[in-house]
Amino acid sequence: MSTTIISVVVVYLLVTIFIGVWATARTKNTSDFFVAGRSLGMFVVAMAVFTSIQSGFGVLGGTGLTFDAGLGGFVAGIGFAAPLGFVLAWFLAAKRMWRLANLGEVYTLGDVVERRYGSRGVRGWMGVAVALGVIGYLGVQVQATGVIMAAIFPFGFTTGAIIGLLILGIYAVGGGIIAAVYTDLFQGVIMVGVSIIVVFLAINAGGGVLNITETLQGSDPALASPFGTVSALTIACYLFLFSLGAAGQPQLLTKFLMIGDTKELKWGALTSALAYLLTMLLVAGVGLSALSLSIRGEFPQLETPDQALTTFFVEFTPAILAGLGLAGILAAIMSTGDAFLNLGAAALIRDIPRSLNVPVRNELLWSRVVVALLLVLSLLFSLYLDTLVALLGVFGWGAFAAAIFPAVVLGLVWPRATKQGAIWSIIVGIVLNFVLEIGARNDLVLLPEGVVNGAFALAVAIIVFIGVSLVTQPREDKTSPEVKRVFEG
Repeated sequence: MSTTIISVVVVYLLVTIFIGVWATARTKNTSDFFVAGRSLGMFVVAMAVFTSIQSGFGVLGGTGLTFDAGLGGFVAGIGFAAPLGFVLAWFLAAKRMWRLANLGEVYTLGDVVERRYGSRGVRGWMGVAVALGVIGYLGVQVQATGVIMAAIFPFGFTTGAIIGLLILGIYAVGGGIIAAVYTDLFQGVIMVGVSIIVVFLAINAGGGVLNITETLQGSDPALASPFGTVSALTIACYLFLFSLGAAGQPQLLTKFLMIGDTKELKWGALTSALAYLLTMLLVAGVGLSALSLSIRGEFPQLETPDQALTTFFVEFTPAILAGLGLAGILAAIMSTGDAFLNLGAAALIRDIPRSLNVPVRNELLWSRVVVALLLVLSLLFSLYLDTLVALLGVFGWGAFAAAIFPAVVLGLVWPRATKQGAIWSIIVGIVLNFVLEIGARNDLVLLPEGVVNGAFALAVAIIVFIGVSLVTQPREDKTSPEVKRVFEG
Protein backbone atom coordinates (compact mmCIF):
# COMPACT_ATOMS: atom_id res chain seq x y z
CA MET A 1 0.00 0.00 0.00
CA SER A 2 1.48 3.34 -1.07
CA THR A 3 2.25 6.14 1.35
CA THR A 4 -0.10 8.41 -0.59
CA ILE A 5 -3.08 6.09 -0.06
CA ILE A 6 -2.34 5.69 3.64
CA SER A 7 -1.92 9.46 4.06
CA VAL A 8 -5.26 10.22 2.36
CA VAL A 9 -7.04 7.65 4.54
CA VAL A 10 -5.47 8.99 7.73
CA VAL A 11 -6.47 12.57 6.86
CA TYR A 12 -9.98 11.37 6.07
CA LEU A 13 -10.26 9.58 9.42
CA LEU A 14 -8.98 12.66 11.24
CA VAL A 15 -11.72 14.73 9.58
CA THR A 16 -14.39 12.27 10.73
CA ILE A 17 -12.98 12.36 14.25
CA PHE A 18 -13.07 16.16 14.12
CA ILE A 19 -16.73 16.01 13.07
CA GLY A 20 -17.36 13.71 16.02
CA VAL A 21 -15.70 16.08 18.47
CA TRP A 22 -17.65 19.01 17.01
CA ALA A 23 -20.88 17.02 17.26
CA THR A 24 -20.14 16.06 20.86
CA ALA A 25 -19.94 19.73 21.78
CA ARG A 26 -23.36 20.27 20.18
CA THR A 27 -24.99 17.28 21.88
CA LYS A 28 -26.51 18.68 25.05
CA ASN A 29 -29.60 16.52 25.61
CA THR A 30 -31.53 13.43 24.51
CA SER A 31 -33.15 15.26 21.59
CA ASP A 32 -29.73 16.20 20.22
CA PHE A 33 -28.37 12.67 20.69
CA PHE A 34 -31.28 10.88 18.98
CA VAL A 35 -32.80 13.33 16.45
CA ALA A 36 -30.22 16.14 16.06
CA GLY A 37 -32.59 18.62 17.73
CA ARG A 38 -35.02 18.27 14.77
CA SER A 39 -33.14 20.95 12.85
CA LEU A 40 -31.86 19.28 9.67
CA GLY A 41 -32.52 20.36 6.09
CA MET A 42 -33.43 18.31 3.03
CA PHE A 43 -29.97 17.81 1.54
CA VAL A 44 -28.38 16.71 4.83
CA VAL A 45 -31.23 14.26 5.49
CA ALA A 46 -31.27 12.97 1.89
CA MET A 47 -27.52 12.27 1.94
CA ALA A 48 -27.79 10.71 5.40
CA VAL A 49 -30.59 8.44 4.14
CA PHE A 50 -28.51 7.42 1.11
CA THR A 51 -25.31 6.73 3.02
CA SER A 52 -27.04 4.91 5.88
CA ILE A 53 -28.32 2.40 3.31
CA GLN A 54 -25.31 2.37 0.94
CA SER A 55 -22.59 1.43 3.41
CA GLY A 56 -20.13 -1.47 3.63
CA PHE A 57 -23.02 -3.81 2.88
CA GLY A 58 -23.89 -2.07 -0.38
CA VAL A 59 -20.55 -0.97 -1.82
CA LEU A 60 -18.06 -3.49 -0.47
CA GLY A 61 -20.44 -6.45 -0.23
CA GLY A 62 -22.23 -5.58 -3.46
CA THR A 63 -19.01 -5.49 -5.44
CA GLY A 64 -17.96 -8.79 -3.89
CA LEU A 65 -21.25 -10.46 -4.75
CA THR A 66 -21.11 -9.11 -8.33
CA PHE A 67 -17.55 -10.43 -8.62
CA ASP A 68 -18.77 -13.78 -7.31
CA ALA A 69 -22.08 -14.19 -9.17
CA GLY A 70 -22.11 -11.76 -12.09
CA LEU A 71 -24.48 -8.93 -12.91
CA GLY A 72 -27.59 -10.33 -11.27
CA GLY A 73 -25.83 -11.21 -8.05
CA PHE A 74 -26.39 -7.80 -6.55
CA VAL A 75 -27.07 -5.06 -9.07
CA ALA A 76 -30.19 -6.46 -10.77
CA GLY A 77 -31.69 -7.83 -7.57
CA ILE A 78 -30.89 -5.06 -5.10
CA GLY A 79 -29.36 -2.04 -6.82
CA PHE A 80 -32.59 -0.99 -8.52
CA ALA A 81 -34.96 -2.12 -5.77
CA ALA A 82 -33.52 -0.08 -2.89
CA PRO A 83 -34.09 3.33 -4.59
CA LEU A 84 -37.74 2.33 -4.98
CA GLY A 85 -37.75 1.75 -1.25
CA PHE A 86 -36.43 5.29 -0.72
CA VAL A 87 -39.38 6.63 -2.71
CA LEU A 88 -41.89 4.47 -0.81
CA ALA A 89 -40.51 5.56 2.55
CA TRP A 90 -40.43 9.22 1.58
CA PHE A 91 -43.99 9.36 0.25
CA LEU A 92 -45.67 6.90 2.63
CA ALA A 93 -43.97 7.62 5.95
CA ALA A 94 -42.00 10.89 5.94
CA LYS A 95 -44.75 13.46 6.44
CA ARG A 96 -46.72 11.21 8.79
CA MET A 97 -43.71 10.59 11.01
CA TRP A 98 -42.95 14.31 11.07
CA ARG A 99 -46.53 14.99 12.20
CA LEU A 100 -46.22 12.41 14.97
CA ALA A 101 -42.97 14.03 16.09
CA ASN A 102 -44.86 17.31 16.54
CA LEU A 103 -47.14 15.69 19.11
CA GLY A 104 -44.42 15.58 21.76
CA GLU A 105 -41.07 13.96 22.54
CA VAL A 106 -40.89 11.52 19.62
CA TYR A 107 -37.25 10.54 19.13
CA THR A 108 -37.38 6.81 18.29
CA LEU A 109 -39.44 4.23 16.42
CA GLY A 110 -40.68 3.11 19.82
CA ASP A 111 -42.03 6.61 20.42
CA VAL A 112 -43.64 6.52 16.96
CA VAL A 113 -45.51 3.22 17.45
CA GLU A 114 -46.61 4.05 20.99
CA ARG A 115 -48.16 7.28 19.70
CA ARG A 116 -49.68 5.50 16.72
CA TYR A 117 -51.20 2.53 18.57
CA GLY A 118 -51.48 3.93 22.09
CA SER A 119 -49.66 0.87 23.38
CA ARG A 120 -46.55 0.40 25.49
CA GLY A 121 -46.49 -3.22 24.39
CA VAL A 122 -45.89 -2.26 20.77
CA ARG A 123 -43.13 0.10 21.93
CA GLY A 124 -41.46 -2.68 23.90
CA TRP A 125 -41.52 -5.22 21.09
CA MET A 126 -40.30 -2.61 18.64
CA GLY A 127 -37.40 -1.90 20.99
CA VAL A 128 -36.54 -5.61 21.14
CA ALA A 129 -36.66 -5.90 17.34
CA VAL A 130 -34.43 -2.87 16.81
CA ALA A 131 -31.93 -3.99 19.47
CA LEU A 132 -31.57 -7.49 17.99
CA GLY A 133 -31.40 -6.21 14.42
CA VAL A 134 -28.81 -3.60 15.35
CA ILE A 135 -26.42 -6.21 16.73
CA GLY A 136 -26.77 -8.25 13.54
CA TYR A 137 -26.42 -5.29 11.19
CA LEU A 138 -23.52 -3.84 13.15
CA GLY A 139 -21.79 -7.13 12.47
CA VAL A 140 -21.87 -6.19 8.78
CA GLN A 141 -20.16 -2.88 9.49
CA VAL A 142 -17.56 -4.56 11.70
CA GLN A 143 -16.78 -7.16 9.05
CA ALA A 144 -16.53 -4.54 6.31
CA THR A 145 -14.33 -2.38 8.54
CA GLY A 146 -11.94 -5.28 9.05
CA VAL A 147 -11.70 -5.91 5.29
CA ILE A 148 -10.98 -2.25 4.48
CA MET A 149 -8.52 -1.65 7.35
CA ALA A 150 -6.61 -4.84 6.53
CA ALA A 151 -6.35 -3.72 2.89
CA ILE A 152 -4.94 -0.31 3.83
CA PHE A 153 -2.75 -0.96 6.86
CA PRO A 154 -0.25 -3.77 7.64
CA PHE A 155 -2.39 -5.84 10.00
CA GLY A 156 -5.03 -8.56 9.85
CA PHE A 157 -8.83 -8.52 9.66
CA THR A 158 -9.56 -8.80 13.39
CA THR A 159 -7.03 -6.15 14.36
CA GLY A 160 -8.37 -3.84 11.66
CA ALA A 161 -11.95 -4.33 12.87
CA ILE A 162 -10.98 -3.55 16.47
CA ILE A 163 -9.06 -0.39 15.53
CA GLY A 164 -11.93 0.76 13.32
CA LEU A 165 -14.37 0.23 16.19
CA LEU A 166 -12.17 2.24 18.55
CA ILE A 167 -12.18 5.17 16.10
CA LEU A 168 -15.93 4.81 15.69
CA GLY A 169 -16.35 4.80 19.46
CA ILE A 170 -14.46 8.09 19.80
CA TYR A 171 -17.17 10.03 18.04
CA ALA A 172 -20.21 7.73 18.35
CA VAL A 173 -20.22 7.77 22.14
CA GLY A 174 -20.15 11.53 22.36
CA GLY A 175 -21.65 12.92 19.16
CA GLY A 176 -24.69 10.67 18.75
CA ILE A 177 -26.77 11.14 15.62
CA ILE A 178 -25.35 14.62 14.93
CA ALA A 179 -21.95 13.02 14.34
CA ALA A 180 -23.56 10.36 12.15
CA VAL A 181 -25.51 12.63 9.81
CA TYR A 182 -22.74 15.16 9.20
CA THR A 183 -20.19 12.41 8.66
CA ASP A 184 -22.74 10.94 6.24
CA LEU A 185 -22.94 14.26 4.40
CA PHE A 186 -19.15 14.59 4.16
CA GLN A 187 -18.45 11.08 2.93
CA GLY A 188 -21.61 10.82 0.80
CA VAL A 189 -20.56 13.69 -1.46
CA ILE A 190 -17.09 12.19 -1.83
CA MET A 191 -18.48 8.71 -2.51
CA VAL A 192 -20.73 9.91 -5.32
CA GLY A 193 -17.89 11.85 -6.96
CA VAL A 194 -15.45 8.93 -6.69
CA SER A 195 -18.07 6.51 -8.05
CA ILE A 196 -18.61 8.55 -11.20
CA ILE A 197 -14.88 8.67 -11.93
CA VAL A 198 -14.02 5.07 -10.99
CA VAL A 199 -16.73 3.46 -13.10
CA PHE A 200 -14.99 4.81 -16.23
CA LEU A 201 -11.61 3.63 -14.96
CA ALA A 202 -13.10 0.19 -14.29
CA ILE A 203 -14.55 -0.13 -17.79
CA ASN A 204 -11.24 1.00 -19.28
CA ALA A 205 -9.25 -1.44 -17.12
CA GLY A 206 -11.46 -4.29 -18.29
CA GLY A 207 -10.87 -3.38 -21.94
CA GLY A 208 -14.25 -1.79 -22.60
CA VAL A 209 -17.82 -2.97 -22.26
CA LEU A 210 -17.66 -5.33 -25.26
CA ASN A 211 -14.43 -6.96 -24.09
CA ILE A 212 -15.78 -7.43 -20.56
CA THR A 213 -19.01 -8.94 -21.88
CA GLU A 214 -17.20 -11.30 -24.26
CA THR A 215 -14.88 -12.48 -21.48
CA LEU A 216 -17.76 -13.20 -19.11
CA GLN A 217 -19.79 -14.98 -21.78
CA GLY A 218 -16.77 -17.03 -22.80
CA SER A 219 -16.30 -18.21 -19.23
CA ASP A 220 -19.97 -18.69 -18.33
CA PRO A 221 -22.83 -17.08 -20.32
CA ALA A 222 -24.82 -16.74 -17.10
CA LEU A 223 -22.29 -14.23 -15.70
CA ALA A 224 -23.32 -11.56 -18.22
CA SER A 225 -27.03 -12.38 -18.12
CA PRO A 226 -29.56 -10.18 -16.25
CA PHE A 227 -29.70 -12.68 -13.38
CA GLY A 228 -26.03 -13.70 -13.28
CA THR A 229 -25.59 -17.11 -11.65
CA VAL A 230 -28.36 -16.33 -9.16
CA SER A 231 -31.74 -18.00 -9.70
CA ALA A 232 -34.73 -15.99 -10.91
CA LEU A 233 -36.56 -16.87 -7.69
CA THR A 234 -33.75 -15.39 -5.59
CA ILE A 235 -33.72 -12.22 -7.71
CA ALA A 236 -37.49 -11.89 -7.21
CA CYS A 237 -36.98 -12.25 -3.45
CA TYR A 238 -34.28 -9.57 -3.55
CA LEU A 239 -36.55 -7.20 -5.47
CA PHE A 240 -39.31 -7.69 -2.90
CA LEU A 241 -37.04 -7.53 0.14
CA PHE A 242 -35.03 -4.51 -0.98
CA SER A 243 -37.91 -2.37 -2.19
CA LEU A 244 -40.46 -2.75 0.59
CA GLY A 245 -37.65 -3.62 2.98
CA ALA A 246 -35.80 -0.36 2.34
CA ALA A 247 -38.86 1.51 3.57
CA GLY A 248 -38.67 -0.53 6.77
CA GLN A 249 -35.06 0.23 7.71
CA PRO A 250 -34.88 2.17 10.99
CA GLN A 251 -31.72 4.06 10.02
CA LEU A 252 -33.79 5.50 7.15
CA LEU A 253 -37.12 6.07 8.90
CA THR A 254 -35.72 7.83 11.95
CA LYS A 255 -34.13 10.48 9.71
CA PHE A 256 -37.66 11.82 9.08
CA LEU A 257 -37.89 12.71 12.77
CA MET A 258 -34.93 15.07 12.33
CA ILE A 259 -36.43 17.34 9.64
CA GLY A 260 -37.08 20.88 10.80
CA ASP A 261 -39.95 21.59 8.37
CA THR A 262 -42.04 19.48 5.97
CA LYS A 263 -41.08 21.88 3.19
CA GLU A 264 -37.63 20.30 3.46
CA LEU A 265 -39.08 16.95 2.30
CA LYS A 266 -39.38 18.11 -1.32
CA TRP A 267 -36.83 16.48 -3.64
CA GLY A 268 -35.46 14.33 -0.84
CA ALA A 269 -36.47 11.00 -2.37
CA LEU A 270 -34.99 11.91 -5.75
CA THR A 271 -31.73 13.14 -4.20
CA SER A 272 -31.07 10.03 -2.12
CA ALA A 273 -32.23 7.58 -4.82
CA LEU A 274 -30.06 9.24 -7.50
CA ALA A 275 -27.00 9.21 -5.23
CA TYR A 276 -27.59 5.53 -4.52
CA LEU A 277 -27.89 4.66 -8.21
CA LEU A 278 -24.65 6.49 -9.02
CA THR A 279 -22.77 4.43 -6.44
CA MET A 280 -24.35 1.28 -7.88
CA LEU A 281 -22.55 2.12 -11.12
CA LEU A 282 -19.35 1.72 -9.12
CA VAL A 283 -20.52 -1.66 -7.80
CA ALA A 284 -21.45 -2.94 -11.27
CA GLY A 285 -18.43 -1.47 -13.05
CA VAL A 286 -15.76 -2.65 -10.63
CA GLY A 287 -17.40 -6.01 -9.90
CA LEU A 288 -17.76 -7.02 -13.55
CA SER A 289 -14.44 -5.56 -14.66
CA ALA A 290 -12.57 -7.30 -11.82
CA LEU A 291 -14.33 -10.56 -12.65
CA SER A 292 -13.37 -10.36 -16.34
CA LEU A 293 -9.77 -9.47 -15.43
CA SER A 294 -9.68 -12.40 -13.02
CA ILE A 295 -10.93 -14.79 -15.71
CA ARG A 296 -8.12 -13.56 -18.00
CA GLY A 297 -5.55 -14.00 -15.22
CA GLU A 298 -4.91 -10.24 -14.96
CA PHE A 299 -6.37 -9.65 -11.48
CA PRO A 300 -4.67 -10.56 -8.18
CA GLN A 301 -5.83 -13.74 -6.46
CA LEU A 302 -8.35 -12.98 -3.71
CA GLU A 303 -8.96 -14.79 -0.44
CA THR A 304 -12.61 -13.69 -0.52
CA PRO A 305 -14.77 -11.82 -3.09
CA ASP A 306 -15.23 -9.02 -0.54
CA GLN A 307 -11.64 -7.96 -1.36
CA ALA A 308 -12.51 -7.20 -5.00
CA LEU A 309 -13.24 -3.50 -4.51
CA THR A 310 -10.26 -2.71 -2.30
CA THR A 311 -7.92 -4.65 -4.60
CA PHE A 312 -9.20 -2.79 -7.66
CA PHE A 313 -8.69 0.59 -5.97
CA VAL A 314 -5.11 -0.28 -5.01
CA GLU A 315 -4.05 -1.93 -8.28
CA PHE A 316 -6.00 -0.08 -10.98
CA THR A 317 -6.60 3.52 -9.86
CA PRO A 318 -4.29 6.51 -9.13
CA ALA A 319 -3.07 6.61 -5.53
CA ILE A 320 -5.00 9.74 -4.51
CA LEU A 321 -8.24 8.42 -5.99
CA ALA A 322 -7.63 5.05 -4.36
CA GLY A 323 -7.09 6.75 -1.03
CA LEU A 324 -10.29 8.79 -1.39
CA GLY A 325 -12.24 5.72 -2.47
CA LEU A 326 -11.02 3.52 0.37
CA ALA A 327 -11.41 6.30 2.91
CA GLY A 328 -14.89 7.10 1.62
CA ILE A 329 -15.98 3.49 1.98
CA LEU A 330 -14.47 3.29 5.45
CA ALA A 331 -16.21 6.51 6.48
CA ALA A 332 -19.49 5.20 5.05
CA ILE A 333 -19.15 2.03 7.08
CA MET A 334 -18.34 3.91 10.26
CA SER A 335 -21.05 6.56 9.89
CA THR A 336 -23.63 3.84 9.27
CA GLY A 337 -22.29 2.02 12.30
CA ASP A 338 -22.75 5.24 14.28
CA ALA A 339 -26.40 5.41 13.18
CA PHE A 340 -27.01 1.81 14.27
CA LEU A 341 -25.31 2.38 17.61
CA ASN A 342 -27.66 5.32 18.12
CA LEU A 343 -30.68 3.16 17.27
CA GLY A 344 -29.55 0.39 19.62
CA ALA A 345 -29.02 2.82 22.47
CA ALA A 346 -32.47 4.31 21.91
CA ALA A 347 -34.08 0.86 22.01
CA LEU A 348 -32.26 -0.31 25.15
CA ILE A 349 -32.32 2.90 27.17
CA ARG A 350 -35.54 4.57 26.06
CA ASP A 351 -38.00 2.19 24.37
CA ILE A 352 -37.75 -1.06 26.34
CA PRO A 353 -37.57 0.56 29.83
CA ARG A 354 -40.49 2.90 29.06
CA SER A 355 -42.58 -0.01 27.82
CA LEU A 356 -42.05 -1.62 31.24
CA ASN A 357 -42.74 1.70 33.02
CA VAL A 358 -39.17 1.77 34.33
CA PRO A 359 -37.81 5.32 34.12
CA VAL A 360 -34.15 5.79 33.25
CA ARG A 361 -32.56 8.83 34.76
CA ASN A 362 -30.03 10.68 32.64
CA GLU A 363 -30.85 8.96 29.34
CA LEU A 364 -27.99 10.77 27.59
CA LEU A 365 -25.33 9.30 29.92
CA TRP A 366 -26.68 5.77 29.79
CA SER A 367 -27.12 5.94 26.02
CA ARG A 368 -23.41 6.64 25.70
CA VAL A 369 -22.59 3.69 27.98
CA VAL A 370 -24.78 1.35 25.91
CA VAL A 371 -23.13 2.53 22.68
CA ALA A 372 -19.79 1.31 24.04
CA LEU A 373 -21.28 -2.08 25.00
CA LEU A 374 -22.88 -2.51 21.57
CA LEU A 375 -19.51 -1.99 19.92
CA VAL A 376 -18.18 -5.05 21.75
CA LEU A 377 -21.25 -7.19 21.07
CA SER A 378 -21.23 -6.37 17.36
CA LEU A 379 -17.59 -7.47 17.08
CA LEU A 380 -18.38 -10.84 18.67
CA PHE A 381 -21.45 -11.28 16.45
CA SER A 382 -19.44 -10.51 13.32
CA LEU A 383 -16.73 -13.04 14.17
CA TYR A 384 -19.38 -15.73 14.77
CA LEU A 385 -21.17 -15.12 11.44
CA ASP A 386 -18.16 -15.63 9.20
CA THR A 387 -19.66 -15.09 5.74
CA LEU A 388 -19.74 -12.65 2.82
CA VAL A 389 -20.45 -9.06 3.83
CA ALA A 390 -23.38 -8.83 1.40
CA LEU A 391 -25.00 -12.03 2.70
CA LEU A 392 -24.58 -10.93 6.32
CA GLY A 393 -26.17 -7.63 5.29
CA VAL A 394 -29.16 -9.45 3.79
CA PHE A 395 -29.71 -11.07 7.20
CA GLY A 396 -29.67 -7.75 9.07
CA TRP A 397 -31.79 -6.06 6.41
CA GLY A 398 -34.37 -8.85 6.51
CA ALA A 399 -34.66 -8.77 10.28
CA PHE A 400 -35.42 -5.04 10.25
CA ALA A 401 -37.75 -5.20 7.25
CA ALA A 402 -39.97 -7.97 8.63
CA ALA A 403 -40.26 -6.45 12.08
CA ILE A 404 -40.62 -2.77 11.13
CA PHE A 405 -42.21 -2.33 7.70
CA PRO A 406 -45.67 -3.67 8.63
CA ALA A 407 -45.96 -2.06 12.08
CA VAL A 408 -44.54 1.34 11.15
CA VAL A 409 -44.98 2.04 7.43
CA LEU A 410 -48.21 0.14 6.84
CA GLY A 411 -49.45 1.25 10.25
CA LEU A 412 -49.03 4.90 9.27
CA VAL A 413 -51.04 4.56 6.04
CA TRP A 414 -53.74 2.14 7.23
CA PRO A 415 -55.97 3.57 9.98
CA ARG A 416 -57.54 0.16 10.72
CA ALA A 417 -54.25 -1.38 11.83
CA THR A 418 -54.36 -2.51 15.48
CA LYS A 419 -51.83 -2.87 18.25
CA GLN A 420 -52.35 -6.65 18.24
CA GLY A 421 -51.51 -6.78 14.55
CA ALA A 422 -48.38 -4.70 15.15
CA ILE A 423 -47.19 -6.82 18.10
CA TRP A 424 -47.68 -10.16 16.36
CA SER A 425 -46.07 -8.99 13.11
CA ILE A 426 -43.00 -7.84 15.06
CA ILE A 427 -42.76 -11.12 16.98
CA VAL A 428 -43.20 -13.23 13.84
CA GLY A 429 -40.65 -11.11 11.97
CA ILE A 430 -38.03 -11.52 14.70
CA VAL A 431 -38.58 -15.24 15.29
CA LEU A 432 -38.73 -16.22 11.63
CA ASN A 433 -35.54 -14.39 10.70
CA PHE A 434 -33.51 -15.84 13.54
CA VAL A 435 -34.86 -19.38 13.18
CA LEU A 436 -34.26 -19.42 9.43
CA GLU A 437 -30.77 -17.89 9.68
CA ILE A 438 -29.63 -20.10 12.55
CA GLY A 439 -30.99 -23.10 10.66
CA ALA A 440 -29.05 -22.08 7.56
CA ARG A 441 -25.83 -21.74 9.61
CA ASN A 442 -26.32 -25.32 10.81
CA ASP A 443 -27.13 -26.78 7.37
CA LEU A 444 -30.83 -27.05 8.20
CA VAL A 445 -32.62 -25.76 5.10
CA LEU A 446 -36.24 -24.91 5.93
CA LEU A 447 -37.31 -23.17 2.70
CA PRO A 448 -37.22 -24.15 -0.99
CA GLU A 449 -33.95 -23.49 -2.79
CA GLY A 450 -33.68 -19.91 -4.00
CA VAL A 451 -36.04 -18.39 -1.43
CA VAL A 452 -34.33 -15.64 0.60
CA ASN A 453 -35.02 -15.98 4.32
CA GLY A 454 -35.61 -12.27 4.89
CA ALA A 455 -38.05 -11.98 1.98
CA PHE A 456 -40.08 -14.92 3.27
CA ALA A 457 -40.14 -13.49 6.80
CA LEU A 458 -41.24 -10.06 5.48
CA ALA A 459 -44.08 -11.59 3.45
CA VAL A 460 -45.32 -13.62 6.42
CA ALA A 461 -45.06 -10.61 8.77
CA ILE A 462 -47.19 -8.49 6.39
CA ILE A 463 -49.83 -11.22 6.18
CA VAL A 464 -49.87 -11.58 9.97
CA PHE A 465 -50.12 -7.81 10.43
CA ILE A 466 -53.10 -7.48 8.10
CA GLY A 467 -54.83 -10.67 9.26
CA VAL A 468 -54.54 -10.04 12.99
CA SER A 469 -55.56 -6.39 12.56
CA LEU A 470 -58.72 -7.41 10.70
CA VAL A 471 -59.81 -9.88 13.38
CA THR A 472 -59.03 -7.57 16.31
CA GLN A 473 -60.93 -4.49 15.20
CA PRO A 474 -62.10 -2.58 18.32
CA ARG A 475 -65.80 -1.98 18.86
CA GLU A 476 -65.07 1.68 19.41
CA ASP A 477 -62.40 3.78 17.72
CA LYS A 478 -60.34 5.34 20.53
CA THR A 479 -57.74 6.95 18.30
CA SER A 480 -57.07 10.51 19.37
CA PRO A 481 -57.93 13.36 16.96
CA GLU A 482 -54.24 14.32 16.82
CA VAL A 483 -53.21 10.84 15.66
CA LYS A 484 -56.10 10.69 13.17
CA ARG A 485 -54.69 13.79 11.48
CA VAL A 486 -51.47 11.89 10.92
CA PHE A 487 -53.23 9.66 8.37
CA GLU A 488 -54.10 12.59 6.15
CA GLY A 489 -52.07 12.67 2.91
